[in-house]
Amino acid sequence: MTLVSVIIPAYNYAAFLAEAVESALRQSHTNIEVIVVDDGSTDNTAEIAQGLMQQDARVRYVKLSANVGT
Repeated sequence: MTLVSVIIPAYNYAAFLAEAVESALRQSHTNIEVIVVDDGSTDNTAEIAQGLMQQDARVRYVKLSANVGT
């Protein structure tokens, strides 16, 4: 089965991150990974993402050192 990668860009997205990740993980396709890319958030996005990683091995977290958003 093909691996599907869902990428969630996040900048100060702590309030919505868990809901977004959980929604992606609930999809009918089971071979899935969710990659949260933190664009230098200053809120607790990192803590939320790390907690989600501990709950589900399909969640990955990438932290950019500074905001490079568009």
